[in-house]
Amino acid sequence: MSQRQGRRRQQPPRAAGRTTGTTSDPQRTGAAERFRAVAHRHATSFLVALVAVHAVLSLLALDPTPHTGGDNAGYITLARSLLERGAYLELWDPAEPIHTKYPPVFPLVLAAAMAIGLAPWVALKLIVVAFSALGVAFTYLWIRSRGRPALAAGVGTLVALSPGILLQNHWVLSDVPFWGLTMLALWAVETAPRNRINARALLAVAAIVLAYFTRSAGLPLLLAAAIWLAWRRRWTLLGVLTAVTAPLAAWWMIRARSAGGIDYTGELWMRNPYDPAAGTIGVPDLFPRIGENLVAYVTTHLPFLLTARADTLGLIVSVAVTLLAVGGWAWRVAAWRRLRPAELVLPLYMGLILIWPAVWAGDRFLLPVYGVILFFAADALVQLVRRLRAPLAFSVGAAAVALIMLLQLPSAAVAVRLGRQCQDAYIAGARYPCLPQPWRNYFAQSERIPQLLPERAVVLSRKPRLTHVLADGRAYSITYPFTPDPEA
Repeated sequence: MSQRQGRRRQQPPRAAGRTTGTTSDPQRTGAAERFRAVAHRHATSFLVALVAVHAVLSLLALDPTPHTGGDNAGYITLARSLLERGAYLELWDPAEPIHTKYPPVFPLVLAAAMAIGLAPWVALKLIVVAFSALGVAFTYLWIRSRGRPALAAGVGTLVALSPGILLQNHWVLSDVPFWGLTMLALWAVETAPRNRINARALLAVAAIVLAYFTRSAGLPLLLAAAIWLAWRRRWTLLGVLTAVTAPLAAWWMIRARSAGGIDYTGELWMRNPYDPAAGTIGVPDLFPRIGENLVAYVTTHLPFLLTARADTLGLIVSVAVTLLAVGGWAWRVAAWRRLRPAELVLPLYMGLILIWPAVWAGDRFLLPVYGVILFFAADALVQLVRRLRAPLAFSVGAAAVALIMLLQLPSAAVAVRLGRQCQDAYIAGARYPCLPQPWRNYFAQSERIPQLLPERAVVLSRKPRLTHVLADGRAYSITYPFTPDPEA
């Protein structure tokens, strides 16, 4: 290697689109260059610091009580079914039918954790916190792999401090693991070598497949990766991905069809999946639904995820981030040679969650593309300022990160304070702290079912999966249906 080549390898990568030549403010430009150099040379230190800060905050904000939605109990019951029966069954149902809705990766993870002694609820929450740290780490690594160390540090910091993540990454749900695997997949597939199959390429395939079989919403990731690999003529890696995914997907689909189970496709057309009697919608009804969901994600769910603020300032930041992200995404798509899987994942995934029933909309469904949105928004802001006045690009970007951090920190502090209060009450002996009294009553009564009812009694409940788990699996439970009859 020549001395010139050696010097080039030691230099930090230049930001895309950076203005060259002399500038009108060498001091400001020098600060930007110094930060880029530090971010490049100390990438590992940045990564460790981000993950450590996020993990500590997550543990401090951890709520030891179970989520009241019921999906968490569904995952735990499926994990127990895998452990105890070696089958994927809905053990809460008296008929114990084959389960066909939730893909099996997350229940398999829980089953493995339970096999080594981790029990519901608190111990399993630590698994989700670990996946959250994984999401932060690979959000940073993914952005850095695009040659943007400064943006990686800024966006990675915002993701690590996001109060909306701290308030949800302790629920035993598949959303956070899905986010972590999605970011791992984007990083691995975009950095895999072009002409050979190595460990990185195999990791990309594994992450894509695991993400797809963690949540059915991983289909956009799978399609985006396949389309991009075909467009870039990376036939070998595409062949490996297809060879692994196709038989597994076919098995899962055939299994669901043969069992006559429900899936998300049928529920997609329901007005309210929680009330089938409300009927279904047609294609023309999709447009009002898309509009309703779009407004909800921009005005409610993104502000909560980013700052956990419902005030005007939180809304302004959310709208600005959304507009910048759309602009940044469009700019990269227009420069089609820069197109990578993330540019395809974003519209495909957003299209999916926008056509979902409005009752399914929520901040946790935005999480898999949260880092992608922030990256496109930050990139657009830097590019816009650079075109107007190049020396200000770094200062404006740093100011934007600092502003959002100032909005995040009070909300993150509230999350930590609430978490510590719940943990202190739990340690003091309160079994289900931080739940309203009606929920405490429900949990207490459900736990008494084995003492009050015969073995395998059937209990009517609006939360049949929770009832089954709280009864230690000794009672079945079926859904108490909605009914317009006031005498029912």
